[in-house]
Amino acid sequence: MITFDSHELAALSVDIGKVGRTSTKAMIEGLEEGAESLANAWAHNARATSGVHGKHYPNSIDWEMQLSTDIVFEVGPNPAKPQGRMSFENGSVNQPPHLDGQRAADYEIPLIQKRVDRRLDAILGALNL
Repeated sequence: MITFDSHELAALSVDIGKVGRTSTKAMIEGLEEGAESLANAWAHNARATSGVHGKHYPNSIDWEMQLSTDIVFEVGPNPAKPQGRMSFENGSVNQPPHLDGQRAADYEIPLIQKRVDRRLDAILGALNL
C-alpha cells in the first residue's frame, strides 16, 4: 500500500505561491543595482572621452525605473541635466560617436544577468525543490 501525506505538498504550494512575489522583488533589486552600475560605468567612460567641451555630460548620466507592466530601467543621459541632450553617444556632424554607453553595456549587462540569476537561484534554493 502507498500512503501519501499531503502536508508537505500543501507547504510546497504555499512556498511556490510566494516565488512570484519574492522573485519580482529580487529581480527589481538586482536590476536596480545593475542600472546604477551601468550608469556609473557609462559616466566613467564619458569622463575619459567627453573632453572640456562636454565637461557636464558625464554628470547627466543617470538611471530611473519606468512605470510599466514589465520591469524597465532607463539608463542614459538625462535631458533635464546640463549637456544631457548632447549627442556624444552616437555622434553628430560635429563629432564622431563616443559609444561610452555601449562599451559600458557590453561590460555590465553580463554582470547584471549573473546578479539576477544568483538572486533567483537563492530563492529557488530556499524552497529545496
